[in-house]
Amino acid sequence: MVQKTSSAFPDRVALGTSVIFSPFIVPIVTAVIIIQKYAMTSQDVFLWLGIVTLFVTVLPILGIALLVRFSKVGNLHLHAKEERLIPLCFVVLSLIFGTIILYKVGATHKIILACLAYIANSIVFSAITPLWKISFHTSVTTGCIMVLVFLVNTSFIWLFLLIPLIAWARIYRERHTFLQTAVGTILAIINTALVFHFLQ
Repeated sequence: MVQKTSSAFPDRVALGTSVIFSPFIVPIVTAVIIIQKYAMTSQDVFLWLGIVTLFVTVLPILGIALLVRFSKVGNLHLHAKEERLIPLCFVVLSLIFGTIILYKVGATHKIILACLAYIANSIVFSAITPLWKISFHTSVTTGCIMVLVFLVNTSFIWLFLLIPLIAWARIYRERHTFLQTAVGTILAIINTALVFHFLQ
């Protein structure tokens, strides 16, 4: 009984960290910061953020929920790497359509650039995932931090201190190995840097 109680705190920290730094949540927070900086009107803020939320979070989650409903995947968390390819393809398509719509409604180049970086990372990690269960938690958070550093303020670099916590949470919950979290982080840094080098 004592042993169960002693493990409850790290269990909660690991679960809470995994939820807070979900790949469906972190990009929305990132978008809020970028949009607040570059939007000229409050109407732009709500419109752009609404589009980002719809195509980055709402539609992908609904798509995965439908796959669960029709028994194409086991659950929303997609623990098995073999189940991830179809949902990830849907996510990438949703991101592409969302970015096109943002462009059509006149969103600033900065938010479009952030979306392109997110798409590039998503394509790379979606291609890797069927072969090796790379960590989307560390890779998405890393990519978003890179975007904030490039587009908003270099002081956001301190957020990299959160990556070890996220990696620990994923390893503690036995979702990933250390190497899967580390490679996710490194590739996200490289991919995002390349996108900004060639497109900014």
